[in-house]
Amino acid sequence: MPGEKVLALHDLQRSYTSFEAFQPELADLLQQGSLLDECVAVTQTLGLLEPLTGEHIPPEALQIQGPNYRESLVANGLLSRNRAVLRVLEQACGSLDALARQEVYLAEALSGLALWLQRRLGAGSLVCSEYLEGAELAGSDLLHQDLCALTFPEARFDVVLCNELFEHVPQLEVAFREIARVLRPGGRLVATCPLAFGQRESIVKARHNTETGLPELIGEPERHGDPIRPVGGSLVYRIPGWEVLDQLRAAGFVEARIHQMASWKYGVLGSDLPGVLVIEAQR
Repeated sequence: MPGEKVLALHDLQRSYTSFEAFQPELADLLQQGSLLDECVAVTQTLGLLEPLTGEHIPPEALQIQGPNYRESLVANGLLSRNRAVLRVLEQACGSLDALARQEVYLAEALSGLALWLQRRLGAGSLVCSEYLEGAELAGSDLLHQDLCALTFPEARFDVVLCNELFEHVPQLEVAFREIARVLRPGGRLVATCPLAFGQRESIVKARHNTETGLPELIGEPERHGDPIRPVGGSLVYRIPGWEVLDQLRAAGFVEARIHQMASWKYGVLGSDLPGVLVIEAQR
């Protein structure tokens, strides 16, 4: 029988509009992070409930590929951080049918989340893209979009989804203005990225030179895996800190918050923290 502290993580969500609101709870959250292996053991015993569909995924259909459960707890092609995004969408939209009536832009096309949404929303309400400049592998049917210079008209979408992208964007504040531009009034951005959750300032790894268009490295370059750049990967410009919320508000979003979503019931589990941090901003 799981202990009381593990049971409390069956579906825990906290929301913060600033680092000052989050900081007093950080020590408790890190302590809850020590319970992750016990939480995973419960999920391995019971299976998980997939957000939005309500489908029960049995234990034998789960894959655990390492101790960073944010990235390694896989079910139906979705990672833990993907299910965290679906939980936020479920709370915002109410149901999968309601989401399917929205115009959704997903800034990825080859991931498990992209395939999952394509199957359930269809091409009528979902637009997917990849950033193809410098791509090592790219299909001719992939739509190219640059978050800093989107080609969509104003107020085109109800929902914009960005997963593990903000750390790679050369000019993040420009990208935020572009996302705000293509969202309709009341529309929302839902995103995940690595976050420097213990500080307000971002950790800068490289800067964009506006004259040359090239990155200027600060220390050794850091690159993350990329399905269309399997050799070179994608350069990391920054690990965003809590200042990202102020940047979103300055870009035209009326509300911006970060959710800490933790749930062995929904298979939303993290690494250092018990759950996954999800950025949500409303136009």
